[in-house]
Amino acid sequence: MKLIAENEDFTRKIYEVTEQNCKDESLKNASGLVEARDKFESAIWIFKALGSGAKAILYDASHKSLSEKLKEELKLPVLKPGSKEEIFSNVPYDVMLFTSGTTGMPSGVFKTKKHIESEIAVLERFTHSYNISKMVASVPFIHIYGILMLNLAKKMNIDLWFRERFLPADLAALIDKNTLVATTPLYINAFLQTHESYDFGGALFVSSTAPLSKEASKEFCERFNANIIQLYGSTETGGIAYRKNADTLWQPLDGVVCTKAKDGCLHVSSPWVSDTAYEGEFKYLNGEIKTFDEVEFVGEKFELKGRQSNIIKIGGKRFSTIQIENSIEKHENVKSALADVVKNRENVLKDEGLVVYIEGKKTLAKDLKTLIKSEFGVNIPIKIVMVEAILRNSIGKKMRDFKNLKIIS
Repeated sequence: MKLIAENEDFTRKIYEVTEQNCKDESLKNASGLVEARDKFESAIWIFKALGSGAKAILYDASHKSLSEKLKEELKLPVLKPGSKEEIFSNVPYDVMLFTSGTTGMPSGVFKTKKHIESEIAVLERFTHSYNISKMVASVPFIHIYGILMLNLAKKMNIDLWFRERFLPADLAALIDKNTLVATTPLYINAFLQTHESYDFGGALFVSSTAPLSKEASKEFCERFNANIIQLYGSTETGGIAYRKNADTLWQPLDGVVCTKAKDGCLHVSSPWVSDTAYEGEFKYLNGEIKTFDEVEFVGEKFELKGRQSNIIKIGGKRFSTIQIENSIEKHENVKSALADVVKNRENVLKDEGLVVYIEGKKTLAKDLKTLIKSEFGVNIPIKIVMVEAILRNSIGKKMRDFKNLKIIS
């Protein structure tokens, strides 16, 4: 396979991914940081680390707090021949990844080649019927989703195309028949906002990091003649489940056992759940983990109701703020929305409310209340706060970092 990085001037950087090119004896047993400043270089380092028996700690160097912690507080070296880190030396791992940090400081998660390879085997069987001959990726490779797609292309021996930054038109230009497009809801929604007419017949879009609404999935498939597979998972768990096109229920991936815990949240047991995590101290997971996502099962499949911390209770019913944000973003004035639940601590019987942070044009609260009422059938108390931008991380996921939002007075 080849890694093909296309530049903005349409010149290309190409790297042949062969066993010889991915093996560097001088890196054997080395350990240290791989700074992800460039997709092309980080992809090569990932292949070399995995192929050479090195331990790579992958992180987003633009995340200043994390970078300071790793380099200044923990004093971890940069990965190079002979480099050693002692803090994690007793942990069996090949790559250390970090959670997205959407609700605080990212946590470290350890993965072995066995974790990665066993999940890739399932994903390869899963996509076999689409006769994939090429991959295009809009995601960075330092997160679990990007690493899986990177190594899936290698396992399938197909070329992987990418750019440092994509506009929807740039992404569309690289999509041929039988192309697997590894992307996120950010790009799916961006295509829906364009007035262009694309025919992606024969292409398979794989989307992860956040669920797409049923309406967005259905419109995308119909309008662009495309197929979508959504993957649900996390850094700690790896892939958990999938759903196709406009399906609403999630089907557990082969080998993953999903159950409902006593508090209503999803419990996952899987061969690629990390054994160890690091949150200032070591946390041992032993192949299973309880998520913070509330679920309802329908047979072996399940519906995601929302994260425990992002659930609002109105009239005895529970609603996900993520679903409400998706609804609000249908309003023509709203580019992006972030909703925070206001708890009524003085009167627990009283309904909760929302503070909705909006990037876009000024919007009246009554208009959003009407929009929500039409979709969910309830009245929700809303306070609107206009902000310069809703913060997102490197994979386009909203940062639920309310303190650092720049409010427009």
